Amino acid sequence: PQEKRKERNETMADSSSGGGGERNHHQRGRRRHRDDHRRRKTDSNHNRSAAARDDFGKEGGGGEFGPQKSVEGWILFVTGVHEEAQQDDLVEAFSEFGHVKNIHVNLDRKTAFVKGYALVEYARHTEAQDAVNALHGTELLGRKIGVDWAFCKPGIRKR
Repeated sequence: PQEKRKERNETMADSSSGGGGERNHHQRGRRRHRDDHRRRKTDSNHNRSAAARDDFGKEGGGGEFGPQKSVEGWILFVTGVHEEAQQDDLVEAFSEFGHVKNIHVNLDRKTAFVKGYALVEYARHTEAQDAVNALHGTELLGRKIGVDWAFCKPGIRKR
């Protein structure tokens, strides 16, 4: 038993000193496999994100950061909407900057008042960008509203 223990300790000393013991060989193999896997994963993510940048709406910024087009169009998130605001009030304010494709005003079920936010959709990026630039921080029905992009690409947000 003492001889086996001595042999095991010598083998462990060889493998820990880089002597090439059997255990060290397997660890190198696992490490190499893990590194290859990480490299492949990073390469596929890079290729996928490059393809996404190429496919991203040519109109209105294909860079890495900034607004993201939804399936239908360019959607703005409007906060601070007065609880008694009507959909027509929002249409009137936002239609100055282009054709509004859709407006969604979420109502509280119990009170039937606006919950304080709305989604406004434009077909063109330039129209939506003009609305963001002009209406963010302005007043609508006596309340200051915030207007920003509903969908943004990952990364640093621009304003």
